[in-house]
Amino acid sequence: MSAAPPQPTSLDHKSTANMDTGCAIRQRCRTFSQLKKIPHPVFVRLEKFDHLEGQHRYCLVSLTQTLLGEWCVELTSGPLGYGGGSTRRSYFNSYAEALRLAETSREKQIRRGFVPIPVQLGLL
Repeated sequence: MSAAPPQPTSLDHKSTANMDTGCAIRQRCRTFSQLKKIPHPVFVRLEKFDHLEGQHRYCLVSLTQTLLGEWCVELTSGPLGYGGGSTRRSYFNSYAEALRLAETSREKQIRRGFVPIPVQLGLL
């Protein structure tokens, strides 16, 4: 006679549900505006192609946390396919200030004719 497998108790079900961090984040953040409040890195690539003038340019906006806990906004721009370009870094104590600079930089570049390009980042 084989015994039936034990049924999970409500306590077991809650403990396994809490192990899934993605599920926990989804439960806490029901809207995108709430998700923006959780500090996380941001990477945006923008490109501009002007075929009349022969200008092909790129712009990278990244927001990452340093080892000391500060937030770094890095703005990199230059011509596509050629050497050169520039990088500017700004450091902030709070995520909100850094995110504000990253968003205003992105909006400024979009007004100048740049287009956001989807970027796939490596997992490791």
